[in-house]
Formats: sequence, structure tokens, C-alpha cells
Amino acid sequence: MRVTSVVWTVPAAAGFALAAMAAPPGLGDTFPGPLLATAVRGRMTNVREPGTVAVVAFIRTSEALSRQALPSLAGVADRFGSKVAVVAVSDEPVSILRDFTVSPEWTDRISFTVAADPTRNAFQTVFGQNAFPELPAIFVLRGGKVQWRGAPADLAPVLADVVAGTWDIEAAKRSAEQARLWDAQMGRIDSMAKSGRTDDALAALDESCRSALPAQQATCAGRRFSILLDARRVGDALKVGEEILAAPANPKQPAGIAWALANAVPGDKAALAFALKAAEASDRALSGKDAMVGAILARVQFLSGDRELAATTARRALQSAESPDVRKALEEDLRVYGARAN
Repeated sequence: MRVTSVVWTVPAAAGFALAAMAAPPGLGDTFPGPLLATAVRGRMTNVREPGTVAVVAFIRTSEALSRQALPSLAGVADRFGSKVAVVAVSDEPVSILRDFTVSPEWTDRISFTVAADPTRNAFQTVFGQNAFPELPAIFVLRGGKVQWRGAPADLAPVLADVVAGTWDIEAAKRSAEQARLWDAQMGRIDSMAKSGRTDDALAALDESCRSALPAQQATCAGRRFSILLDARRVGDALKVGEEILAAPANPKQPAGIAWALANAVPGDKAALAFALKAAEASDRALSGKDAMVGAILARVQFLSGDRELAATTARRALQSAESPDVRKALEEDLRVYGARAN
């Protein structure tokens, strides 16, 4: 496959000035550029062009979280076509990135531009000199202005509004500020919990949750569960788990607490019994078609002593697995369970 170089140039002095930015752009800010990177799949687009709607994702294909973001990028690229420019930039070498894009597991799953930035010029232009941001980092732009930054799972509905011209940037700014304040509160609570001040952390969590927005309140039970489990107050954690099971924030949440229990206290019979019930609840809610939930259920079944049932569940989950990473993990699990994939 022919490598297509980036089409923009910039004087060296200007490049250094851009790289010296202290922080990434916020909502409503002009997205810095140009992005000096080498396209290894597709062609680079001027994402700051007036009228252009673009998604710019900073990734690292060697990291699972970045790979998990790729289906979301492909989904919006396929859905919006020429209406949206989708560009993923990695700081990995050209050869590594090219090999990844043509690998049998990924070549048919990447329908957007992928560019290599081994000198980290583009990374520093956007995030600041010597910055190493948490990846993946995804921006939605319109006419070169940042409209949104967030998680891959939330990308499609946001992008639909931006493309339609109905996106409210001022509302997005308010929401981002509320999220920043909430994250700061949760960080303070997490620090309390990690220092052994479990009761203080729980009291502070209760206080924050009383005045939280609905979306934030939906995370409160899960946070309480995690604090108690980390403190090895398993009985109290299971009580919170029952509350979550009665009214989960989403269909996958029970499986999430099942996985936490399986990893934290795998030899606790009461915890495993609850983990099995929770994983089964998520599996039912998703009609047995979510590969990750199936993998969690299989692992809990295995830890509960039912190797044969675990293998059956893992095979079923493998049929629903779309991500190469999930398929590989399930195939490895099946070997642990003493079974073949087919």
C-alpha cells in the first residue's frame, strides 16, 4: 500500500510555537494545527477547513483501550461518509502502524484515515510540548472549532447533531464544566478511600450524590460498591450489589460488578454466588449477544466449578465477538477451560 504524506507544511518556527501550547483545546476553541503526520491508510484532510465536520482521534494501536475505540470510528465513518472526515493519529512508527492496518484482524475494519506521528509533532501541537495524554483522545470539530471531546461510545449521537447543525455548544460547555467539577469531587473521594478512610469516603460520596445530576447519580451505587469492595467489606458491597441488580444503570452494569468480584475475591463463595447471578442478569438483558458479558459469565461459571458450562458460554460469546481483541481473549479462555473454539 502506498504511503501518502500529509499535505500541509508550516515554517519550523511556527511549528515550535504551536508545540509549546500548555493544554489541549477546550470546547469552542480553535483546534490547533496543522497536523503534521503521515497517512498510512487513506488521505489526510484539512480538519480545520471552514464548513468541514471532522473527528480527530489520538490513539496507540498497541493499547487495548485505543483498539476498542476503532469500531466507533469506523461506525461513524461508514454512517456519515463524505459528510465527516475521520482521522486517527498514532505516535507509533509508520511500519508498525502500516502492519496493523493491513493485518487480517483489522484491515477490513478500518474505513477511515490512519496517520503515523512518530516524532509526536501532531501530539505536541494539540496537547502541548512533552505531553503524554490519556488515550484514546477524541475530538469532534466543525469549521476548525472544537465541538466535543469524550468517550468513543458517545461519539455517534454527538456527531449526528453536529452534522445536522443542531449541536448546542453552549450547553455542551456547561455539561463539560459540571463533569469537571464532578470528576474533581470523585478524585477527592477516591483519594480518601485509597488512604483507608473508607467511612469518610462513603460519607463524602453520599453528600455529592444528593446534589448530583441524574447522569452522575446513576454512577453513585457503582462507586459505593467499588469503595466497599476495595476495602474488603464484601458483605456490605454485596448489599449494594443487590441494589444495583434491582435497578441497574445499564444492562452491562451487573456484569461489571460480577467481574470485579471475580477478580477481587475469587474464593469467596457468597461473592461468587452473587457474581453468577449478576452476570446471568446482564446476559439475559442482552439476549446472550454481548461477547464481553458472555466472557464474564463464562469466567464466573468456571470459578464456580462448572468448567463445561463455562466452555459452552464462551463458545456462544465467541460467535458474537466482533473485536479481534475480544475474540483472542475468548479463544485463550477456552484453552483455560480445556475446550476448543469450535
